Amino acid sequence: MNEIILGEQGSGKTKKLVAMANEALETSKGHNIFIDFDNSNMFQVDYRIRFIGIRDYQIQSEEEFIGFISGVVASNYDIERVFIDNLYRITGKNTDELEKLFDKMMDLELKYNVSFVVAINGTKETLPEFLNPFKTQEIK
Repeated sequence: MNEIILGEQGSGKTKKLVAMANEALETSKGHNIFIDFDNSNMFQVDYRIRFIGIRDYQIQSEEEFIGFISGVVASNYDIERVFIDNLYRITGKNTDELEKLFDKMMDLELKYNVSFVVAINGTKETLPEFLNPFKTQEIK
């Protein structure tokens, strides 16, 4: 199931996302991926999780990021979960402008059984309607 970690800047979303990724190793039968804008959290994520600092790949738009995550999923059929942090820095867009990206995540989940866990800035009150199908955890 796709999931959103929601909270204001500085609320601990990244810390929660890293903890969730590391805990997922206990139950995962497949591979886990952690995508971040840069490598600043690389050493907090367990070495068995594939860490990708997206800045190394010069991704600069929502469309490029959609292509990138599609390629990651296509390259390995054993991927079970993809954790994504710093989405605004990756795409340069606010959450309410990323409906196409979240639709693609839902398509990939249905077709390849890959779950996405994404940390985004905001509150439940400001959450765009297109994210209603996603399970939401709010960090205060």
